[in-house]
Amino acid sequence: MTAIKFFNIFKIQILHSMRFPNAAFIFLLFFYACPSAFSQQKFTIHGTVNDKNSGEPLIGATVIVQRLNQGVITNDYGFYSLSLPKGSYSIAISYLGFETIHQSIALEDNQQLDFQLITNNNLLDEVVVTSTDSKSSALRTVLSGVDNLTQKEIKRIPPLLGEVDINRAILTQAGVTSIGEGTSGFNVRGGNIDQNLILLDEAPLYNASHLWGFFSAFNADAIKSMNLYKGNIPARFGGRASSVLDIRQREGNNQHLQGQGGLGILFSRLTLEGPIEKDKMSFLISGRRSFIDLLPDSITNLNGGKIYYYDLNTKLSWNIDSKNKLYLSGYFGADALKFGFDSEPNEEGGSVSEKVSFSWENATSTLRWNHIFGNRLFMNFSGIYSTYNYGLDSTINQGGAGIFNWDSEITTYLFKPDFTFYPSLGNTWQFGVHATYHKFMPAEIKSNEAGINDTNLPFEKGLEIAPYFEYEKKWERTTLLAGLRFSWFGNLGPNQVHFYNPDIAKQVNTVVQSKNYKKGEITKSYANIEPRISVKHQLNANQSIKFSFGKNIQNIHLLTNTTAALPFDVWKPSGEHVKPLKVYQTSLGYAAEHRSNKWQFTTDVFYKTFDNIIDYKNGADLFLNDRIETQILPAKGSAYGVELSFQKNKGLWTGEVNYTYSRALRKTVSPFERENLNFGGYFPSNYDRPHILNLILSKKLGEKWETNLAFTYQSGRPITAVIGQFKIEDRWLLTYSERNAYRLSDTHRLDLSFSYTPKKNDPNKKWKSTWNFGAYNLYRSKNSFSRFSKVDLETLDPKLRSYRFALLGSIIPFINYNFKFQ
Repeated sequence: MTAIKFFNIFKIQILHSMRFPNAAFIFLLFFYACPSAFSQQKFTIHGTVNDKNSGEPLIGATVIVQRLNQGVITNDYGFYSLSLPKGSYSIAISYLGFETIHQSIALEDNQQLDFQLITNNNLLDEVVVTSTDSKSSALRTVLSGVDNLTQKEIKRIPPLLGEVDINRAILTQAGVTSIGEGTSGFNVRGGNIDQNLILLDEAPLYNASHLWGFFSAFNADAIKSMNLYKGNIPARFGGRASSVLDIRQREGNNQHLQGQGGLGILFSRLTLEGPIEKDKMSFLISGRRSFIDLLPDSITNLNGGKIYYYDLNTKLSWNIDSKNKLYLSGYFGADALKFGFDSEPNEEGGSVSEKVSFSWENATSTLRWNHIFGNRLFMNFSGIYSTYNYGLDSTINQGGAGIFNWDSEITTYLFKPDFTFYPSLGNTWQFGVHATYHKFMPAEIKSNEAGINDTNLPFEKGLEIAPYFEYEKKWERTTLLAGLRFSWFGNLGPNQVHFYNPDIAKQVNTVVQSKNYKKGEITKSYANIEPRISVKHQLNANQSIKFSFGKNIQNIHLLTNTTAALPFDVWKPSGEHVKPLKVYQTSLGYAAEHRSNKWQFTTDVFYKTFDNIIDYKNGADLFLNDRIETQILPAKGSAYGVELSFQKNKGLWTGEVNYTYSRALRKTVSPFERENLNFGGYFPSNYDRPHILNLILSKKLGEKWETNLAFTYQSGRPITAVIGQFKIEDRWLLTYSERNAYRLSDTHRLDLSFSYTPKKNDPNKKWKSTWNFGAYNLYRSKNSFSRFSKVDLETLDPKLRSYRFALLGSIIPFINYNFKFQ
């Protein structure tokens, strides 16, 4: 924006302060900021860009006016709009893996032009991309720290037991790590796992894994696109502080029936899609199930126990007319673990048997309506439901049945109209408002066991209202994306809030007052403004630099004092004793690519600060605690680092190398010094892993064979270690180091896979198949997940002994048969 435009906007602000009517203010602001919209007679072309073979909208396709060398990118629903002066133009429509369309138009009035692109099979065979649409998007987009993964790219990573895993694909990206193998969630740039907003067709998921974190909750066969925002998050996203993982399901083929699936050692999957009415309505249904529970005990060694998971993805898409589309999508996933134990016979000849079962479920549904107002304004209105519930059941038979049942749940309702407006060429506005209602049920316990009473921890509710506005402006070599989000959050009754003596550290016995709030009454509210800005400058056709700054607010928190989050951890809304988390992030990036896209290189340097982090007192007891505020400590933190990513896209060998150096530190800031951890100094967070290296390589071995290799190396994570022992009477007790004063050993692993295509898959073939086989953890690395210690009492001089615990320590082979048909 020129200095004159800024001056004009400043004049408008002065006029507004003189209490001009709001409508006049908005009109004048638009007139001064976008004078070109009124200076010439203009006409608009608009429409959608789709895959001709399936009818799927193409997200991020480019529509370029060649003479002006300017254009637009289709939005999340494949829509575009271009406003140009009257005249003749040549436009080019392109998308990775598809043939580019060139079309001449005589623009004399407003027009709707929908484009259908054809797959370029030669290009797909030649080019392998492992992040972003073409990695030229690293130059094209104004945002830095964005990773885009497609279904094909995800399937190139050697899987565990043959099951393609989106979580593992995410963990190969720079700046992303986890606590260890087989753990739920991921950590981005020093953030906790609850600081990631995971969206499936716009619906939030609270547990995105199966079998305690070994496998992803997402079926790659049903996924169209996956964008991970690690840097400056666009203002249209909110509610989490560190990242957004935006996953979109495919709409379903509206041209012909087709399917795909796979059979593995322990898992199977099947996806069907096709038209209900050609070009108008389509469906997609995709299911997966493990069948570990169907195998005999001689193989599983579970002694009658059961372990399994399943999930189901569904979607209906209806093209009502040229201006209206309706989508209904859903997801349901569940896990179950059931075990039985029998004790040795006692002196009376009797025994005790116990049956224990764990279960957790995710369910979401999304109803979306796309509508085009005129030629420049696009709307998506979504109504969303998401729930996550989990339970523990135990039955003990000992002369009678002892029953213990625990249930917990979090439910979210979300309503959001989102608008995209194209006032003129090079200008895009996005705006809307999100209304989110959360309902938390921490625990409901029923038991007839002695010493355990029925317990119902009180429900908690929260309402968040968040309007936002984004403005993107493109000049010849510079692009600006400025956004502003306003977040209001209210903790709602009915509830009872305890107030503590401000001069004494919070304890159960320091309550000075308790207040009861009625249903719907606001117990505590918070309002925050979240500014976000990104600037990209194109140095030349193949290099760009980027700068961004953003503030993110998070109003709900995952409470866990274990290193690896469990399905039974509790979510809690901000309220009287828990403040919203605030994260500020600044980053500087550089992107370069070879002129023929043989390779791409990106780097990002970032610095983050965290305010109002929740940390825990030493020995904190969170289990079924209705005074949770007495167990937590306020903290702040920082994270900084550099990310390097190199991709090779052409040739016999293709792949990527991602390296991250980063630090993540914390410091408790309780007003009572004796409560602060590590004497009030900074210490490494649980997610501080300074060095992370990920390597993925692929090579074609002729027409039928391809091999894929993945290697990962990470610094050991911090731990609070046992450093001594002492004895009181006949009982040995352990002493611990300062918080996270030691580290586990570094971890590393090599995975290898091969793909075999029995016959060349030509486009006209009805049945296509491949065999995938290989090995996970090829050289049997025993990566430490944790360390535990105990006093050895079997010696004359009892000694403290420490042991490493590794979840995986053996090579794990796999074989899969995958197929597609149409």
